[in-house]
Amino acid sequence: MEKKKSNISEGLIAFGISLAAVIVAVFLASTTTFRTLELKSLDMRFGLRGPVEVPDNPIVIVKIDDQSDESTPHRWPWPRSYFAHVLRNLNEAGAKAIGVDVIFDQPDKYGTKEDDELAQVLNTYGNIVLVGKMLRSFERGSYSTVIPPYEKFMTSKTRWGLVSLEADLDGFYRRYIIGDTHNDSLYSSFAAELYKLYTDQPDAMLESREDDFQLGNLIIPKYDMHSMLVNFIGPAYSFPNYSFDNILDTEDFDLLEDYDLDAFDDPGDPEAGITPGLKYSGLLKDKIVLIGSTMQELHDNFPTPFLESTTAEGINAKVEMPGVEIHANALLTMLQKRFLKRAPMLFHWGNILLALLITFLVTRYLPTLWSAAAVLSGFVGFFFIALYLFTNHNMIVDMVPPTLIVSFAYVGHILHHYLQTQQEKKMLRGAFAQYVPEKVVQDIVANPEKLQLGGEERVVTVMFSDVAGFTTISEKLTPKELVVLLNEYLTAMTNIVLEHNGIIDKYEGDAIMAEFGVPVPYEDHPQVACRVALRMQEKLRELREKWKNEGKPELEARIGINTGEVIVGNMGSETVFDYTVMGDHVNLGSRLEGANKQYGTFIMISEFTHEYVKNDFYTRPLDLIRVKGKNKPIEVFELIAERTQPLSSGYLEMLSVYKQGMEAYRQRRWSAAIQFFEHCLSLVPDDPPSRLYRKRCLEFKVNDPGEEWDGVFTMTTK
Repeated sequence: MEKKKSNISEGLIAFGISLAAVIVAVFLASTTTFRTLELKSLDMRFGLRGPVEVPDNPIVIVKIDDQSDESTPHRWPWPRSYFAHVLRNLNEAGAKAIGVDVIFDQPDKYGTKEDDELAQVLNTYGNIVLVGKMLRSFERGSYSTVIPPYEKFMTSKTRWGLVSLEADLDGFYRRYIIGDTHNDSLYSSFAAELYKLYTDQPDAMLESREDDFQLGNLIIPKYDMHSMLVNFIGPAYSFPNYSFDNILDTEDFDLLEDYDLDAFDDPGDPEAGITPGLKYSGLLKDKIVLIGSTMQELHDNFPTPFLESTTAEGINAKVEMPGVEIHANALLTMLQKRFLKRAPMLFHWGNILLALLITFLVTRYLPTLWSAAAVLSGFVGFFFIALYLFTNHNMIVDMVPPTLIVSFAYVGHILHHYLQTQQEKKMLRGAFAQYVPEKVVQDIVANPEKLQLGGEERVVTVMFSDVAGFTTISEKLTPKELVVLLNEYLTAMTNIVLEHNGIIDKYEGDAIMAEFGVPVPYEDHPQVACRVALRMQEKLRELREKWKNEGKPELEARIGINTGEVIVGNMGSETVFDYTVMGDHVNLGSRLEGANKQYGTFIMISEFTHEYVKNDFYTRPLDLIRVKGKNKPIEVFELIAERTQPLSSGYLEMLSVYKQGMEAYRQRRWSAAIQFFEHCLSLVPDDPPSRLYRKRCLEFKVNDPGEEWDGVFTMTTK
């Protein structure tokens, strides 16, 4: 047990540290404190990006402000005839869409005449959007109530939308509700209704989908079930704005004496240098005009990411944003399609995995101070990447979870290296039990005479595997990296052999020699060997994906399997010996492993093994080959899969056509064989044997091998 513990690989420890860092960081990131910190990091990105210039801004705000409250004959709340007058004036000035961010859900306290006048205006123009609200209660069960505008204002031309705003955990407002559901009906927001009017899609329906809203031809990415993130263009009062009394001030409406200038409909006098009023200035033509409060006492101002800003005098001040301007920002986000989108999960976790890998490498290969500097530089680089993606691509990258994960992983690796008293020792070959299954060891212990010199003839199945292109791969790695990679590969392959009652005969560099059916005999050793070979290739596919992510070479292995009578037993001197097998069938198994390269295959079995397993596995004939040093040809097959494993209909069809092609090839019907193999390639374009035989047939069609050709391919190398 002590030895086993001491042989735990550095990779497993690194994985454990990284996994622990991820678990702890994900847990902490879900807490209120760190979720709030993530929100603040978003505000910081807004601040560093700064205000955004919007040339020819399509949105204008009419402020219900202190100036207007002082200049009008009535103090707030005003008679609704004021709003009727302003709505007429805005339409006469050419406004394309008008939104009134004032709740009109009750009769006017000044009398029905006021409501009638506003209702008449609403029925005259079809470009006005009123507001309603949805009230929710969580006391004694959850319920919601929709409060639309006053029924007198619900004319055939009246449009209205919801103006509910919801704060985030820290009390700031970053989200905007696009649509909310009540009694299975989806109600559009104030900004959504204005968007439909302005873009000439008055009948567009709002649809809520899993990841987004669809509004006509507009796709709005969701931040949560009901809302999107607002891409604020700047602090409060970033939109063109005018006081309510500026629009009210016409010849037929009297403001208080000091304010009554009749400026709105003043035609001006260019010759005298007098500019026209807003009605004739063109400043409101084809604009979206939003009417809403900016007075502090009406409590319709909210903290946003631009709460702190610098005034024209260079003074840092905290200025809350009027609700009407939050609607304006949301509407402009929709019009410009500058939606803030979360980074894809693949990008998010890919960054984390890359950061974990880099953290592991710098802590392993750099001194502590240098590794600390490297990790700190990584944090800075990550921040600037996140800022760049936010500023230039409107993409939000979560910053808190990756920062926590890397921080914890870094501390974990440093502690591990600090507590580690010696470097990892190379894996040594252990006792006999490390190479054979436990049940085999028990049999040897029960029959110690099997450890004596000598052997016996027995039918067994031998397997040889070798890494393709290992010499090239080894030249690209340091000796230590090569050992680590090779040990990981050999361990995985060995475990599969041992799990299926095979024994490891020997390792020769990257090559593995294994036997099945010894020393304890069992009948189905050919099937077991084939099953092991398939499982080894399956495991290698998994390892290649892992190695790819780690930036390591992606090893591929070729396997040769043969079944036949061999000499099995302990070979060597009286003091040093190995339990092994010898004979021609062992040599043939070794040759088959190398023969794979000729056909582009990865598992080749002999005709002897094929005879045992043909009813249990999918195979196909590869060739009649004459291995070096032998005159008698051997038919070889590719091992594909167990018959219990479903193959696609296209692949099964390819195998059937391939066999017809092989029959035509052996009958020297080159043209027919070419057609069969081309059909195979149309079904499975990357099938190496089909490509090989098509090429052979094309060559033989031009240079016929003659009547004496026996279809045997002679191997010239081992």
